[in-house]
Amino acid sequence: MDERLLRFFVAVYEEKNLSRAAEKCFVSQPNISNGIKQLEELIGKPLFNRHKRGVELKEDAHYLYPIAKRIIGELQSIPEIFREGSLKQKVVVGIADSISQHYKRSFFNILSNEINNIEWDLRPMAQECEINILVREWKFESHHFLPLWKENYVLCIPENHPLAEKDIIDLIDLKNQPFIHCPPCEAHQQSLSILNTTGDKWNTIANCATKTDVLTMLMAGLGISFLPEYLIEGAKGFVVKPYNGPKYYREIGLSYAKDSLNNPAVKQIIEHYSK
Repeated sequence: MDERLLRFFVAVYEEKNLSRAAEKCFVSQPNISNGIKQLEELIGKPLFNRHKRGVELKEDAHYLYPIAKRIIGELQSIPEIFREGSLKQKVVVGIADSISQHYKRSFFNILSNEINNIEWDLRPMAQECEINILVREWKFESHHFLPLWKENYVLCIPENHPLAEKDIIDLIDLKNQPFIHCPPCEAHQQSLSILNTTGDKWNTIANCATKTDVLTMLMAGLGISFLPEYLIEGAKGFVVKPYNGPKYYREIGLSYAKDSLNNPAVKQIIEHYSK
């Protein structure tokens, strides 16, 4: 469709007069009349009733007007969008639920300064995202994994628990203590390994679907748990205690498909962290 037909239509709609619309568009009245006729033939609907004093707007004209205004506006903005330095580089980033603000803040702060004109599209972790920030164990099968950080697990004890007063916790101290677990999480087996070191039993007080739920139960004072050190940043109601026993960590990084590198911004991100 010729853009001029939409401009002619908008002028007639706003002026409600063919002569004034022609003046507004710097064309002759026959040009305006022919343009409106072509447009009506294209869409298969009459837009105006002509009379001596001007035109009367039909219902379909009211429907078309906002569409025509939007299209004309978008066409006018194209030169500005493609003007040097103004075109945004969009990157779709999926983020796993338990990634702490500490790492997310670092990632977006560094890269927003490193890569010009980047536009972030943040979503929950998903295979179709160009990049995912997640734990190594959650990497999608067909994706590459680029490790960025190692985050230690720490022993968290409610502040009203008797063990909160002890300087260093021995694993034997955890015998029969109420524990909060997260079976779906990558660290569940690691937590069990720590607790099984002494061969003693422990008391499961809750099984949670996410680490965020574990943190909620911990802050409520219901039990003890191992959690990533930065996930608990700023949380209250418990203390972190050093302990004598095996130490574990989780590896956080970027999961991405080979095709994602077709996006120049994604390629820059991977190159930046691969140095």
